[in-house]
Amino acid sequence: MRKILLITTGGTIACPDTDESRSPENGAKRLLERIDVFPENVEITSTAMYCRDSTDMSPTEWTDIARFIRDRYAQFNGFVITHGTDTLGYAAAALSCLIQNSEKPVVLTGSMLPMEAEKSDAPRNLADALAFAADEQSRGVVVAFDGKIIDGRCAVKIDTQSVSAFESVNEREMPIGKTRFFDKLDARIAVIRLVPGVEPPIVSDNTRAVLILGFGTGGLPGHGGWEKWLETLINRGVYIIMSTQVLRGGSDLRLYEVGSRLSDKYPIIDAGKMTAEYAAMRAMFALAYSGNFDEFRRVFLEQ
Repeated sequence: MRKILLITTGGTIACPDTDESRSPENGAKRLLERIDVFPENVEITSTAMYCRDSTDMSPTEWTDIARFIRDRYAQFNGFVITHGTDTLGYAAAALSCLIQNSEKPVVLTGSMLPMEAEKSDAPRNLADALAFAADEQSRGVVVAFDGKIIDGRCAVKIDTQSVSAFESVNEREMPIGKTRFFDKLDARIAVIRLVPGVEPPIVSDNTRAVLILGFGTGGLPGHGGWEKWLETLINRGVYIIMSTQVLRGGSDLRLYEVGSRLSDKYPIIDAGKMTAEYAAMRAMFALAYSGNFDEFRRVFLEQ
């Protein structure tokens, strides 16, 4: 008998069937009642950690979820987390940092329509998540959505209406090794999306790292004070990460002069194939587990 722990946190999947002002209300019992087919030889235990719109979920809640799973890791063969879709990609990225090399499946899922809505995608998504969690061959932090199983580091929400709302972006090899749990994320980061012609933003004195979502493969404009802005932040001790606002392919600062001139002159970390969601959560993780730039770079690039 395989034992699965179902953790509910709210989201659309837990909302009543209404067209306006949806707010999560339904718990695990109501969700499970809508599932027609369950994996064989599985015992499901459920708990409600939160009942929130995912807009109100944050690194604090995701760290609590990771601790909750850590404390029960030996008791269960797999874990399923129902979560709102708006920040589900960030949640999966955060848990991929906090639960590394998991030898057991940790599956996040949700839905674009409430569980009780006509033609809802919720029953299938939850059933798929439970089936993956029950499979003896399954491992790692993943997202189950619209028939797909997506590495938690690669899950990106691409649509606000379609039930096929998530895709795997810049797929990576699943890491292996001994399961390791962590319990800290440091949210003192800023994420800046470049817009042509817009001046550099003011960055709070509390900010420890800045993730820049640049154009194409990465770089900063050679005008408008951007390089001076960058130099000021670095002199303040702020760590700089360069990524891209383009969905696929990743960043590569060495490809064009607008990026290479910066990486030759300044200590800038290239996020490479990381999604924006994973790069942001990875920056929070690296801040929490480093004391200087070299340590930060090493931790950030580890997975």
